[in-house]
Amino acid sequence: MTVLILAAVTSSFESTMMYTALPSLEEGFGVDISAASWVLTGFLLVGAASAAIAGRLGDVFGRKRVLLVLLIASVFGSVISLAIPTIGGVILGRAIQGVAGGIIPLAFGIIREHVNKKNLSIAIAVTAGAAMLAGAGGNLVSGYIVEFAGWHWIFVVSGVLTLLTTILAIWLPGSIRTGARDRIDWLGGILFAPAIGLILFGINVSTGLGWASPVVWTMMGVGLVLLAFWAIWEYRQKTPMVNVRYFAQRNLGLTYLITALTGFGLGGAGYLGQLIMQYPTAAPVGFGVAPGAAGLTSFCIGLFGFLLSPLAGRIARGGRAKTSFIISAVAGIIAAILTALSATVWDSFPAFIFSQVILTISTAFLLSSIPLLVVEGSAAKNTSEATGISTVIQTASSGIGTSVTAAILGVFAVQLTEHFAPSSEIGYIIIFAVTAVLTGIALVASLFLKRTPSIAADEADDASADDIEAPILVH
Repeated sequence: MTVLILAAVTSSFESTMMYTALPSLEEGFGVDISAASWVLTGFLLVGAASAAIAGRLGDVFGRKRVLLVLLIASVFGSVISLAIPTIGGVILGRAIQGVAGGIIPLAFGIIREHVNKKNLSIAIAVTAGAAMLAGAGGNLVSGYIVEFAGWHWIFVVSGVLTLLTTILAIWLPGSIRTGARDRIDWLGGILFAPAIGLILFGINVSTGLGWASPVVWTMMGVGLVLLAFWAIWEYRQKTPMVNVRYFAQRNLGLTYLITALTGFGLGGAGYLGQLIMQYPTAAPVGFGVAPGAAGLTSFCIGLFGFLLSPLAGRIARGGRAKTSFIISAVAGIIAAILTALSATVWDSFPAFIFSQVILTISTAFLLSSIPLLVVEGSAAKNTSEATGISTVIQTASSGIGTSVTAAILGVFAVQLTEHFAPSSEIGYIIIFAVTAVLTGIALVASLFLKRTPSIAADEADDASADDIEAPILVH
Protein backbone atom coordinates (compact mmCIF):
# COMPACT_ATOMS: atom_id res chain seq x y z
CA MET A 1 0.00 0.00 0.00
CA THR A 2 2.84 2.40 0.78
CA VAL A 3 4.36 1.84 -2.67
CA LEU A 4 1.04 2.23 -4.47
CA ILE A 5 0.19 5.39 -2.55
CA LEU A 6 3.60 6.76 -3.50
CA ALA A 7 2.93 5.86 -7.15
CA ALA A 8 -0.40 7.70 -7.07
CA VAL A 9 1.25 10.70 -5.40
CA THR A 10 3.95 10.74 -8.10
CA SER A 11 1.36 10.71 -10.90
CA SER A 12 -0.74 13.50 -9.36
CA PHE A 13 2.31 15.64 -8.54
CA GLU A 14 3.55 15.44 -12.14
CA SER A 15 0.14 16.46 -13.46
CA THR A 16 0.16 19.83 -11.61
CA MET A 17 3.83 20.57 -10.96
CA MET A 18 4.29 22.95 -13.94
CA TYR A 19 1.29 25.21 -13.34
CA THR A 20 3.26 27.54 -11.10
CA ALA A 21 6.27 27.51 -13.44
CA LEU A 22 4.52 28.81 -16.58
CA PRO A 23 5.40 32.52 -16.05
CA SER A 24 9.05 31.52 -15.48
CA LEU A 25 9.08 29.50 -18.70
CA GLU A 26 7.68 32.46 -20.61
CA GLU A 27 10.43 34.72 -19.25
CA GLY A 28 13.23 32.17 -19.48
CA PHE A 29 12.63 31.11 -23.07
CA GLY A 30 11.13 34.37 -24.38
CA VAL A 31 7.92 32.65 -25.56
CA ASP A 32 4.25 33.53 -25.14
CA ILE A 33 1.75 31.59 -23.07
CA SER A 34 0.39 29.70 -26.11
CA ALA A 35 3.80 28.07 -26.56
CA ALA A 36 4.57 27.58 -22.87
CA SER A 37 1.18 25.95 -22.23
CA TRP A 38 2.20 22.94 -24.32
CA VAL A 39 4.11 21.67 -21.30
CA LEU A 40 0.61 21.09 -19.89
CA THR A 41 -1.23 20.16 -23.10
CA GLY A 42 1.36 17.59 -24.19
CA PHE A 43 1.23 15.92 -20.77
CA LEU A 44 -2.59 15.77 -20.80
CA LEU A 45 -2.92 14.39 -24.33
CA VAL A 46 -0.41 11.61 -23.73
CA GLY A 47 -2.00 11.06 -20.32
CA ALA A 48 -5.38 10.51 -21.98
CA ALA A 49 -3.91 7.87 -24.28
CA SER A 50 -2.06 6.26 -21.38
CA ALA A 51 -5.24 6.11 -19.29
CA ALA A 52 -7.02 4.49 -22.23
CA ILE A 53 -4.54 1.66 -22.79
CA ALA A 54 -2.79 1.11 -19.44
CA GLY A 55 -5.57 -0.99 -17.94
CA ARG A 56 -5.81 -3.25 -20.98
CA LEU A 57 -2.02 -3.65 -21.14
CA GLY A 58 -2.04 -4.49 -17.44
CA ASP A 59 -4.52 -7.29 -18.10
CA VAL A 60 -2.28 -8.73 -20.83
CA PHE A 61 1.24 -8.23 -19.49
CA GLY A 62 0.60 -7.88 -15.74
CA ARG A 63 -0.19 -4.64 -13.93
CA LYS A 64 3.06 -4.57 -11.97
CA ARG A 65 5.16 -4.89 -15.13
CA VAL A 66 3.26 -2.14 -16.96
CA LEU A 67 3.43 0.09 -13.87
CA LEU A 68 7.22 -0.26 -13.82
CA VAL A 69 7.45 0.62 -17.52
CA LEU A 70 5.37 3.76 -17.03
CA LEU A 71 7.42 4.86 -14.02
CA ILE A 72 10.71 4.36 -15.91
CA ALA A 73 9.34 6.32 -18.89
CA SER A 74 8.34 9.12 -16.53
CA VAL A 75 11.88 9.29 -15.12
CA PHE A 76 13.17 9.46 -18.68
CA GLY A 77 10.79 12.37 -19.35
CA SER A 78 12.26 14.34 -16.44
CA VAL A 79 15.78 13.73 -17.80
CA ILE A 80 14.77 14.92 -21.29
CA SER A 81 13.27 18.14 -19.91
CA LEU A 82 16.50 18.84 -18.03
CA ALA A 83 18.92 17.78 -20.77
CA ILE A 84 17.47 19.75 -23.71
CA PRO A 85 17.65 23.48 -22.80
CA THR A 86 14.85 24.65 -25.11
CA ILE A 87 11.09 25.01 -24.73
CA GLY A 88 10.74 22.19 -27.26
CA GLY A 89 12.87 19.94 -25.07
CA VAL A 90 10.78 20.70 -22.01
CA ILE A 91 7.58 20.01 -23.94
CA LEU A 92 8.99 16.72 -25.26
CA GLY A 93 9.99 15.63 -21.77
CA ARG A 94 6.60 16.56 -20.38
CA ALA A 95 4.84 14.62 -23.15
CA ILE A 96 6.87 11.54 -22.20
CA GLN A 97 5.98 12.17 -18.57
CA GLY A 98 2.34 12.07 -19.65
CA VAL A 99 2.41 8.28 -19.52
CA ALA A 100 1.95 8.84 -15.78
CA GLY A 101 -1.75 9.24 -16.61
CA GLY A 102 -1.99 5.46 -16.61
CA ILE A 103 -0.30 4.92 -13.25
CA ILE A 104 -3.31 5.46 -10.98
CA PRO A 105 -5.67 3.07 -12.83
CA LEU A 106 -2.95 0.41 -12.59
CA ALA A 107 -2.45 1.13 -8.88
CA PHE A 108 -6.16 0.65 -8.24
CA GLY A 109 -6.06 -2.59 -10.22
CA ILE A 110 -3.19 -3.92 -8.11
CA ILE A 111 -5.02 -2.95 -4.93
CA ARG A 112 -8.09 -4.81 -6.14
CA GLU A 113 -5.94 -7.90 -6.82
CA HIS A 114 -4.17 -8.09 -3.48
CA VAL A 115 -6.32 -6.35 -0.84
CA ASN A 116 -9.17 -8.34 0.71
CA LYS A 117 -12.73 -7.18 0.10
CA LYS A 118 -13.19 -6.05 3.70
CA ASN A 119 -10.37 -3.49 3.45
CA LEU A 120 -10.72 -2.66 -0.25
CA SER A 121 -12.80 0.50 0.17
CA ILE A 122 -10.45 1.87 2.82
CA ALA A 123 -7.38 1.09 0.70
CA ILE A 124 -8.81 2.86 -2.34
CA ALA A 125 -10.03 5.83 -0.30
CA VAL A 126 -6.63 6.33 1.33
CA THR A 127 -4.85 6.13 -2.03
CA ALA A 128 -7.42 8.48 -3.56
CA GLY A 129 -7.04 11.03 -0.78
CA ALA A 130 -3.25 10.95 -0.97
CA ALA A 131 -3.32 11.50 -4.73
CA MET A 132 -5.76 14.41 -4.48
CA LEU A 133 -3.60 16.13 -1.89
CA ALA A 134 -0.51 15.49 -4.03
CA GLY A 135 -2.21 17.20 -6.96
CA ALA A 136 -2.91 20.26 -4.82
CA GLY A 137 0.58 20.00 -3.33
CA GLY A 138 2.16 20.16 -6.78
CA ASN A 139 1.47 23.88 -6.89
CA LEU A 140 2.79 24.38 -3.36
CA VAL A 141 6.07 22.50 -3.79
CA SER A 142 6.83 23.75 -7.29
CA GLY A 143 5.97 27.32 -6.29
CA TYR A 144 8.71 27.45 -3.70
CA ILE A 145 11.12 25.57 -5.97
CA VAL A 146 10.60 28.16 -8.72
CA GLU A 147 10.99 31.04 -6.28
CA PHE A 148 14.17 29.86 -4.56
CA ALA A 149 15.90 27.48 -6.99
CA GLY A 150 14.44 27.82 -10.50
CA TRP A 151 12.01 25.70 -12.52
CA HIS A 152 14.71 23.20 -13.57
CA TRP A 153 14.74 21.79 -10.05
CA ILE A 154 11.09 20.78 -10.37
CA PHE A 155 12.21 18.06 -12.77
CA VAL A 156 15.02 17.05 -10.42
CA VAL A 157 12.53 16.57 -7.58
CA SER A 158 10.07 14.80 -9.88
CA GLY A 159 12.78 12.53 -11.29
CA VAL A 160 14.10 11.54 -7.86
CA LEU A 161 10.58 10.91 -6.53
CA THR A 162 9.67 8.74 -9.54
CA LEU A 163 12.98 6.85 -9.43
CA LEU A 164 12.46 6.07 -5.74
CA THR A 165 8.94 4.84 -6.51
CA THR A 166 10.27 2.68 -9.35
CA ILE A 167 12.85 1.01 -7.11
CA LEU A 168 10.29 0.29 -4.41
CA ALA A 169 7.76 -0.97 -6.97
CA ILE A 170 10.12 -3.79 -7.93
CA TRP A 171 9.13 -5.49 -4.66
CA LEU A 172 5.40 -5.34 -5.37
CA PRO A 173 3.73 -8.76 -5.68
CA GLY A 174 3.27 -10.09 -9.20
CA SER A 175 0.00 -9.53 -11.07
CA ILE A 176 -2.32 -12.00 -12.74
CA ARG A 177 -2.52 -11.84 -16.55
CA THR A 178 -6.09 -12.16 -17.79
CA GLY A 179 -6.15 -10.66 -21.30
CA ALA A 180 -5.27 -12.00 -24.75
CA ARG A 181 -2.47 -10.24 -26.63
CA ASP A 182 -4.21 -10.51 -29.99
CA ARG A 183 -7.18 -8.49 -28.73
CA ILE A 184 -5.36 -5.24 -27.92
CA ASP A 185 -6.72 -2.35 -29.98
CA TRP A 186 -3.42 -0.47 -30.23
CA LEU A 187 -4.56 1.93 -32.95
CA GLY A 188 -7.74 2.89 -31.14
CA GLY A 189 -5.84 3.49 -27.91
CA ILE A 190 -3.30 5.96 -29.25
CA LEU A 191 -4.66 7.54 -32.46
CA PHE A 192 -7.04 10.07 -30.92
CA ALA A 193 -4.25 11.84 -28.98
CA PRO A 194 -2.19 12.91 -32.04
CA ALA A 195 -5.45 13.72 -33.88
CA ILE A 196 -6.50 16.18 -31.17
CA GLY A 197 -2.90 17.38 -30.87
CA LEU A 198 -2.76 18.36 -34.56
CA ILE A 199 -6.02 20.31 -34.26
CA LEU A 200 -4.75 22.15 -31.19
CA PHE A 201 -1.37 22.82 -32.81
CA GLY A 202 -3.17 24.44 -35.75
CA ILE A 203 -5.17 26.63 -33.37
CA ASN A 204 -2.03 27.65 -31.46
CA VAL A 205 0.12 28.57 -34.48
CA SER A 206 -2.74 30.65 -35.85
CA THR A 207 -1.81 33.36 -33.33
CA GLY A 208 1.47 33.89 -35.19
CA LEU A 209 0.72 32.79 -38.76
CA GLY A 210 -2.84 34.06 -38.99
CA TRP A 211 -5.98 32.17 -39.93
CA ALA A 212 -5.26 32.59 -43.65
CA SER A 213 -2.12 30.43 -43.38
CA PRO A 214 -2.34 27.06 -45.21
CA VAL A 215 -0.27 25.52 -42.42
CA VAL A 216 -3.02 26.24 -39.88
CA TRP A 217 -5.77 24.67 -41.98
CA THR A 218 -3.61 21.73 -43.04
CA MET A 219 -2.84 20.83 -39.43
CA MET A 220 -6.45 21.17 -38.36
CA GLY A 221 -7.73 19.30 -41.42
CA VAL A 222 -5.39 16.36 -40.95
CA GLY A 223 -6.32 16.24 -37.26
CA LEU A 224 -10.06 16.19 -38.04
CA VAL A 225 -9.58 13.43 -40.64
CA LEU A 226 -7.60 11.33 -38.15
CA LEU A 227 -10.25 11.91 -35.48
CA ALA A 228 -13.03 10.79 -37.85
CA PHE A 229 -11.00 7.74 -38.88
CA TRP A 230 -10.43 6.88 -35.22
CA ALA A 231 -14.17 7.06 -34.44
CA ILE A 232 -15.05 4.82 -37.42
CA TRP A 233 -12.26 2.39 -36.51
CA GLU A 234 -13.42 2.08 -32.91
CA TYR A 235 -17.04 1.62 -33.97
CA ARG A 236 -16.09 -1.37 -36.12
CA GLN A 237 -13.91 -3.12 -33.54
CA LYS A 238 -15.32 -6.03 -31.54
CA THR A 239 -13.14 -5.15 -28.54
CA PRO A 240 -12.41 -1.42 -28.95
CA MET A 241 -10.13 0.46 -26.60
CA VAL A 242 -12.75 3.24 -26.46
CA ASN A 243 -16.25 1.90 -27.10
CA VAL A 244 -17.82 4.75 -29.08
CA ARG A 245 -21.15 2.86 -29.18
CA TYR A 246 -21.79 4.14 -25.66
CA PHE A 247 -22.16 7.64 -27.06
CA ALA A 248 -25.44 6.58 -28.69
CA GLN A 249 -27.01 5.69 -25.34
CA ARG A 250 -29.06 8.60 -24.01
CA ASN A 251 -27.76 9.00 -20.47
CA LEU A 252 -24.19 7.93 -21.22
CA GLY A 253 -24.01 10.10 -24.33
CA LEU A 254 -25.27 13.13 -22.42
CA THR A 255 -22.88 12.39 -19.55
CA TYR A 256 -19.92 12.22 -21.94
CA LEU A 257 -21.03 15.50 -23.52
CA ILE A 258 -21.23 17.09 -20.08
CA THR A 259 -17.78 15.69 -19.25
CA ALA A 260 -16.26 17.22 -22.39
CA LEU A 261 -17.90 20.62 -21.90
CA THR A 262 -16.85 20.94 -18.26
CA GLY A 263 -13.41 19.48 -18.93
CA PHE A 264 -12.62 22.51 -21.09
CA GLY A 265 -13.03 24.79 -18.08
CA LEU A 266 -11.01 22.49 -15.82
CA GLY A 267 -8.09 22.62 -18.27
CA GLY A 268 -7.94 26.40 -18.22
CA ALA A 269 -8.66 26.79 -14.51
CA GLY A 270 -5.63 24.70 -13.60
CA TYR A 271 -3.15 27.33 -14.67
CA LEU A 272 -5.05 30.57 -15.27
CA GLY A 273 -5.27 31.15 -11.53
CA GLN A 274 -1.48 30.88 -11.27
CA LEU A 275 -0.95 33.29 -14.17
CA ILE A 276 -3.32 35.88 -12.72
CA MET A 277 -1.73 35.66 -9.27
CA GLN A 278 1.90 35.75 -10.48
CA TYR A 279 1.78 38.22 -13.34
CA PRO A 280 3.12 41.63 -12.20
CA THR A 281 0.73 44.41 -11.30
CA ALA A 282 2.11 46.33 -14.30
CA ALA A 283 0.48 43.76 -16.57
CA PRO A 284 -3.12 44.32 -17.70
CA VAL A 285 -4.17 41.47 -15.41
CA GLY A 286 -2.00 40.38 -12.47
CA PHE A 287 -1.61 40.64 -8.70
CA GLY A 288 2.20 40.29 -8.44
CA VAL A 289 2.16 37.37 -5.98
CA ALA A 290 5.44 35.46 -5.55
CA PRO A 291 5.47 31.87 -6.93
CA GLY A 292 5.74 30.31 -3.47
CA ALA A 293 2.83 32.30 -2.07
CA ALA A 294 0.77 31.61 -5.20
CA GLY A 295 1.42 27.88 -4.83
CA LEU A 296 0.50 27.99 -1.14
CA THR A 297 -2.73 29.80 -1.96
CA SER A 298 -3.69 27.19 -4.55
CA PHE A 299 -2.84 24.40 -2.11
CA CYS A 300 -5.07 25.83 0.62
CA ILE A 301 -7.95 26.25 -1.81
CA GLY A 302 -7.39 22.72 -3.10
CA LEU A 303 -7.33 21.39 0.45
CA PHE A 304 -10.73 22.97 1.03
CA GLY A 305 -12.03 21.18 -2.06
CA PHE A 306 -10.59 17.90 -0.79
CA LEU A 307 -12.36 18.31 2.56
CA LEU A 308 -15.58 19.14 0.71
CA SER A 309 -15.42 16.04 -1.51
CA PRO A 310 -17.09 13.61 0.96
CA LEU A 311 -20.10 15.92 1.26
CA ALA A 312 -20.31 16.26 -2.51
CA GLY A 313 -20.07 12.49 -2.89
CA ARG A 314 -22.78 11.89 -0.30
CA ILE A 315 -25.17 14.29 -2.05
CA ALA A 316 -24.47 12.59 -5.38
CA ARG A 317 -25.36 9.11 -4.12
CA GLY A 318 -28.76 7.48 -4.07
CA GLY A 319 -29.66 8.49 -7.61
CA ARG A 320 -28.94 12.19 -6.98
CA ALA A 321 -25.87 12.53 -9.21
CA LYS A 322 -27.85 14.84 -11.50
CA THR A 323 -28.61 17.15 -8.56
CA SER A 324 -24.94 17.19 -7.58
CA PHE A 325 -23.91 18.11 -11.12
CA ILE A 326 -26.47 20.93 -11.27
CA ILE A 327 -24.90 22.37 -8.09
CA SER A 328 -21.48 22.06 -9.74
CA ALA A 329 -22.61 23.77 -12.94
CA VAL A 330 -24.30 26.68 -11.19
CA ALA A 331 -21.23 27.21 -8.98
CA GLY A 332 -18.98 26.97 -12.06
CA ILE A 333 -20.89 29.67 -13.92
CA ILE A 334 -20.79 31.94 -10.85
CA ALA A 335 -17.05 31.27 -10.44
CA ALA A 336 -16.32 32.17 -14.07
CA ILE A 337 -18.21 35.45 -13.82
CA LEU A 338 -16.66 36.40 -10.47
CA THR A 339 -13.14 35.53 -11.68
CA ALA A 340 -13.51 37.73 -14.74
CA LEU A 341 -14.87 40.64 -12.71
CA SER A 342 -12.36 40.38 -9.85
CA ALA A 343 -9.32 40.09 -12.12
CA THR A 344 -10.18 42.55 -14.89
CA VAL A 345 -12.79 45.03 -13.62
CA TRP A 346 -12.48 45.22 -9.85
CA ASP A 347 -8.75 44.35 -9.66
CA SER A 348 -9.49 42.88 -6.22
CA PHE A 349 -7.33 40.04 -4.87
CA PRO A 350 -9.77 39.09 -2.05
CA ALA A 351 -12.61 38.88 -4.57
CA PHE A 352 -10.40 36.77 -6.82
CA ILE A 353 -9.65 34.33 -3.98
CA PHE A 354 -13.37 34.10 -3.24
CA SER A 355 -14.02 33.25 -6.90
CA GLN A 356 -11.43 30.46 -6.73
CA VAL A 357 -13.12 29.02 -3.63
CA ILE A 358 -16.42 28.94 -5.53
CA LEU A 359 -14.57 27.24 -8.39
CA THR A 360 -13.24 24.61 -5.98
CA ILE A 361 -16.78 23.93 -4.76
CA SER A 362 -17.83 23.44 -8.38
CA THR A 363 -14.91 21.08 -9.02
CA ALA A 364 -15.60 18.98 -5.91
CA PHE A 365 -19.22 18.44 -6.94
CA LEU A 366 -18.22 17.81 -10.55
CA LEU A 367 -15.69 15.10 -9.71
CA SER A 368 -18.24 13.39 -7.47
CA SER A 369 -21.19 13.58 -9.85
CA ILE A 370 -19.69 12.62 -13.22
CA PRO A 371 -18.55 9.08 -12.24
CA LEU A 372 -21.89 8.39 -10.58
CA LEU A 373 -23.77 9.64 -13.65
CA VAL A 374 -21.77 7.09 -15.63
CA VAL A 375 -22.59 4.36 -13.11
CA GLU A 376 -26.29 5.22 -13.18
CA GLY A 377 -26.34 5.22 -16.98
CA SER A 378 -24.47 1.97 -17.62
CA ALA A 379 -25.05 -1.71 -16.93
CA ALA A 380 -23.14 -3.12 -13.96
CA LYS A 381 -20.96 -5.32 -16.17
CA ASN A 382 -19.90 -2.29 -18.26
CA THR A 383 -19.18 0.13 -15.41
CA SER A 384 -15.38 -0.07 -15.54
CA GLU A 385 -15.28 0.38 -19.30
CA ALA A 386 -17.79 3.25 -19.23
CA THR A 387 -15.99 5.12 -16.45
CA GLY A 388 -12.68 4.61 -18.26
CA ILE A 389 -14.08 6.35 -21.33
CA SER A 390 -15.23 9.21 -19.11
CA THR A 391 -11.68 9.52 -17.79
CA VAL A 392 -10.23 9.68 -21.30
CA ILE A 393 -12.77 12.33 -22.36
CA GLN A 394 -12.14 14.45 -19.28
CA THR A 395 -8.35 14.30 -19.66
CA ALA A 396 -8.43 15.05 -23.39
CA SER A 397 -10.93 17.90 -23.02
CA SER A 398 -8.79 19.38 -20.24
CA GLY A 399 -5.88 19.36 -22.69
CA ILE A 400 -8.06 21.10 -25.26
CA GLY A 401 -9.09 23.69 -22.68
CA THR A 402 -5.47 24.32 -21.75
CA SER A 403 -4.39 24.83 -25.34
CA VAL A 404 -7.35 26.89 -26.54
CA THR A 405 -7.30 29.26 -23.55
CA ALA A 406 -3.58 29.83 -24.11
CA ALA A 407 -4.22 30.55 -27.78
CA ILE A 408 -6.88 33.13 -26.85
CA LEU A 409 -4.46 34.79 -24.43
CA GLY A 410 -1.85 34.88 -27.21
CA VAL A 411 -4.21 36.60 -29.64
CA PHE A 412 -4.77 39.48 -27.20
CA ALA A 413 -1.18 39.70 -25.92
CA VAL A 414 0.28 43.14 -25.24
CA GLN A 415 4.00 43.88 -25.03
CA LEU A 416 5.08 44.59 -21.46
CA THR A 417 8.84 44.08 -21.82
CA GLU A 418 11.12 42.77 -24.56
CA HIS A 419 10.46 39.14 -23.59
CA PHE A 420 7.15 39.33 -21.74
CA ALA A 421 3.76 39.82 -23.41
CA PRO A 422 0.77 39.01 -21.21
CA SER A 423 -2.80 39.17 -22.47
CA SER A 424 -5.03 42.20 -22.20
CA GLU A 425 -8.21 42.16 -20.14
CA ILE A 426 -10.35 41.23 -23.14
CA GLY A 427 -8.51 37.91 -23.52
CA TYR A 428 -9.42 36.82 -20.00
CA ILE A 429 -12.98 38.08 -20.36
CA ILE A 430 -13.45 36.00 -23.52
CA ILE A 431 -12.01 32.88 -21.85
CA PHE A 432 -14.24 33.11 -18.80
CA ALA A 433 -17.24 33.95 -20.98
CA VAL A 434 -16.61 30.84 -23.10
CA THR A 435 -16.20 28.76 -19.93
CA ALA A 436 -19.48 30.07 -18.52
CA VAL A 437 -21.32 29.42 -21.80
CA LEU A 438 -19.98 25.86 -22.13
CA THR A 439 -20.88 25.16 -18.50
CA GLY A 440 -24.34 26.58 -19.15
CA ILE A 441 -24.77 24.24 -22.13
CA ALA A 442 -23.70 21.34 -19.91
CA LEU A 443 -26.26 22.44 -17.33
CA VAL A 444 -29.03 22.44 -19.96
CA ALA A 445 -27.89 19.03 -21.24
CA SER A 446 -28.07 17.59 -17.72
CA LEU A 447 -31.76 18.50 -17.53
CA PHE A 448 -32.41 15.92 -20.27
CA LEU A 449 -30.83 13.09 -18.30
CA LYS A 450 -33.43 10.41 -17.73
CA ARG A 451 -33.96 9.59 -14.07
CA THR A 452 -32.73 6.11 -13.20
CA PRO A 453 -33.49 3.94 -10.16
CA SER A 454 -31.22 4.45 -7.17
CA ILE A 455 -28.29 2.12 -6.94
CA ALA A 456 -28.63 -0.36 -4.12
CA ALA A 457 -26.48 0.41 -1.12
CA ASP A 458 -24.21 -2.58 -1.50
CA GLU A 459 -23.83 -2.06 -5.24
CA ALA A 460 -23.08 1.63 -4.72
CA ASP A 461 -20.37 0.80 -2.21
CA ASP A 462 -18.77 -1.68 -4.59
CA ALA A 463 -19.03 0.73 -7.49
CA SER A 464 -17.52 3.60 -5.55
CA ALA A 465 -14.66 1.42 -4.35
CA ASP A 466 -13.87 -0.38 -7.57
CA ASP A 467 -14.85 1.96 -10.36
CA ILE A 468 -15.63 5.49 -9.25
CA GLU A 469 -12.52 6.66 -7.46
CA ALA A 470 -10.09 5.81 -10.28
CA PRO A 471 -11.41 8.25 -12.90
CA ILE A 472 -11.56 11.01 -10.33
CA LEU A 473 -7.91 10.51 -9.50
CA VAL A 474 -6.74 10.29 -13.09
CA HIS A 475 -7.94 13.84 -13.54
